[in-house]
Amino acid sequence: NPAKLSGPNVWPDKEVALKDCSKWKFIMKNYFTECSALGFMLTQYLALALGPALRLLHYSREKSAPEEGIFACGAHSDYGMLTLLLTDDNPGLEIKTLDGQWVPVAPRRGAFIVNLGDMLERWSNGLFLSTVHRVISTGAAERYSIPFFYEPSFDTVVECLESCCDENNPPKYPKTTSGKHLLDKYMQTHAEFSPDE
Repeated sequence: NPAKLSGPNVWPDKEVALKDCSKWKFIMKNYFTECSALGFMLTQYLALALGPALRLLHYSREKSAPEEGIFACGAHSDYGMLTLLLTDDNPGLEIKTLDGQWVPVAPRRGAFIVNLGDMLERWSNGLFLSTVHRVISTGAAERYSIPFFYEPSFDTVVECLESCCDENNPPKYPKTTSGKHLLDKYMQTHAEFSPDE
C-alpha cells in the first residue's frame, strides 16, 4: 500500500542483471529478517530505560568540501525510531555532538552503528535525542552502507510516554501516528520538489 509507505520489493530482473540474483535476493531477505529481530530487541532495551525499511546506499568518490556545502550526504536526522547502520571499511560518517562539534565514527567490521530517530525523540519527549549525522568523502574511494530503518507499524500511536513527562515537563510534541509522522517528515523534506523540473 503506497499510502502506508509499503509495497512489493523491486528485485533485479534476470534480463538486465549480469548474474542470476536469486542468491543475493535470499541474502537480502535473511538480512532484513535478522535486522527486524535486532531492532525489536533494541526497542525492548529502550523500554527498560524509560514495520521496517532497508536501503542500500552508494556514495561516489566525489570529494566533499563542507566549507562549500558539498557533502556525500548532508546533515540530517532519521525520521523513524531506530536505524541500524552497516557500513563498509571506508570512513566518512560523522555525528554532531550536543555542543555542535562533528565527530568521525570509525567503521568497525561486524558491528552496527545505531542511530536514534526523530520518532523516538517524540516518544521520549526529548530524553533520547535523534542522532544528527552526515557523510564526508575524502575522494579516495566509493563508500557503501546499508541503513535498516526500524519503525513501528503505520497506524501505531506516537505520543509522549507517561514516564517521560510530568507537570514540570509537559509533552513537547502533539500526539500522532507512526505513518503520519513519517509522511509529514517526507513532505517537509521534499516540499520544494517538482516532478516537472
